[in-house]
Amino acid sequence: MRTFSLSRTRLLYLGSLSKKLAENPRDSKSLSVIDALLSQCHLLDSSSSLLLLRALSASRKLTRARTLLSDLKNKGTIPNLFLFTAVLQCLLPDAPIRDVDSVWREISNGSCDTSELIIQLCQRGEEATEIDRIFRRVSSSRFCLSREAYVALIGSICGRSQQNPILAQEVLKEMDEKGFEVDSSTYFTVFQSFCRIGDVCEADSVLPRLIAKGDYELDVSIYGNFLYGLCKSGKHKEARKLFDKLLKRDHGGVGADKVPNLKMGRRVIFQLTPSSKISDTDVFAAYFQALCSADKVEQAQSLAGEAIENSVVLEGRVYGSFVQSLFRAGRAEDAFKLLEKKKKRGYTAYGDVAAEVIIKLCEMHRLDEAHELLLELKTEGFVPNTWVWNCILEEHLREGRVVEAMSLFKEMKARGSDGFSSINACTYCVMVCGFVANGDIQMAMSIMEEMVREEIALSFDSYSVIVRGLCKCGRFEEAHKHLNRMVESGVLVSYAGWESLFNWILSIHP
Repeated sequence: MRTFSLSRTRLLYLGSLSKKLAENPRDSKSLSVIDALLSQCHLLDSSSSLLLLRALSASRKLTRARTLLSDLKNKGTIPNLFLFTAVLQCLLPDAPIRDVDSVWREISNGSCDTSELIIQLCQRGEEATEIDRIFRRVSSSRFCLSREAYVALIGSICGRSQQNPILAQEVLKEMDEKGFEVDSSTYFTVFQSFCRIGDVCEADSVLPRLIAKGDYELDVSIYGNFLYGLCKSGKHKEARKLFDKLLKRDHGGVGADKVPNLKMGRRVIFQLTPSSKISDTDVFAAYFQALCSADKVEQAQSLAGEAIENSVVLEGRVYGSFVQSLFRAGRAEDAFKLLEKKKKRGYTAYGDVAAEVIIKLCEMHRLDEAHELLLELKTEGFVPNTWVWNCILEEHLREGRVVEAMSLFKEMKARGSDGFSSINACTYCVMVCGFVANGDIQMAMSIMEEMVREEIALSFDSYSVIVRGLCKCGRFEEAHKHLNRMVESGVLVSYAGWESLFNWILSIHP
């Protein structure tokens, strides 16, 4: 039996009913309309059903809402993760996770438990605020997730751009209280996150628990992150002191078996013995990149000189971070001088430095210079990575140079067929977004169809920009169909994401 979509007028009306019922749950006229639609819910498409669910939840008709969710689960067109978030974010947005779990078990008949779905939500990493709220809701009701779910929460909390290692420490504490073992990788995740935000005191406090596990080597991943944290927090004297200690290979520190005897009032990291596997090259590279991250350009230049004196050759990727700091400091000309120097000396670092310069030029909208450097890079025999190609491609489309962009796109595909990794899902997303921005929705949809043929996963960004583009063109029915595909394919992970996009659609006038 085919489903049907409500007309835009009816959808707008149903949206207004949700608001009315939120203000007055006993509005009989609105409830009559809702009940009439509920009797036909098996015929409604996914988005129409979700809008009906929103109206039922707004009116606190939770029994009817649970029935609707059960019907959607039985229909099997909407993934479990999305339906779970509908319970979490729509049906019971403020309830403890214990209540969410109870309702979900009733709806799903135990086919997929709460911990498994929270792990999936964390792995997608698209809702930072919601992940934080999930832990608060878990903790407030003393509900017990699986060990793997707690680890996933920590990974999500620490792995995003807006990191929150303080909250991750709370998750660690709860794991301890519930008797779950915390492995070294999880401790390292929290340690690294504190270093990334420059909170070296908290990072140092995590170290004893990390090394006490006895299976994590005190290598450059530990010291490099701590050097980064010291530089980020402005503790440059300490960073230099740690760098000197690593170069001297001071073996006077203590091992993991003596962690309880660590001296109070002195940083833990200075009392430990670094791995013998850390090379001078590792040490210089870690400190150099830490200085660059803090935009200490002169100090980084001085350190590069020290590296030469010590017969240490810094890799190209390390100089890439130096180029970034030069551009941030407004010293683009110095970046060009560095590039020319690497080219004359024939260093392999030339390719890495050139790639970084191209990316920064694109960010500054200096497209012609970036494109010229790309051609030079290819002439010199270097193969630009996909990120460089994508930046050039995106900038062409931003400037409306569609013909040139399409030519580049074809070249990238040709290179990919020759064995070079010059095209990926992000490339297609750049093309889709670029064509929509240039008003060519048909070409954007053609590229999406190509992605389907090539079995390339369609991203949320690609779908979203197509949906918005169709709405702006007045092609509401097509936008509605694409929104349904986003939900049913799993591209749209959560109810909250669907609601935000759908509200935007309803706000567009034909």
